[in-house]
Amino acid sequence: LNRVQLLGRVGQDPVMRQVEGKNPVTIFSLATNEMWRSGENETYQMGDVSQKTTWHRISVFPP
Repeated sequence: LNRVQLLGRVGQDPVMRQVEGKNPVTIFSLATNEMWRSGENETYQMGDVSQKTTWHRISVFPP
């Protein structure tokens, strides 16, 4: 069993699609953020805060 847990913000309303004779699929985009401090004094909470946003395209199928 493989498991992934993403925490983020939904970018658009989910869209449900179904091809004739096939199971439906729901598709949505999800933005996750990664933040870190740069600089010499990372231990002391000093330095510039950098952030990177990654977009994921999520497809949900029924079991």
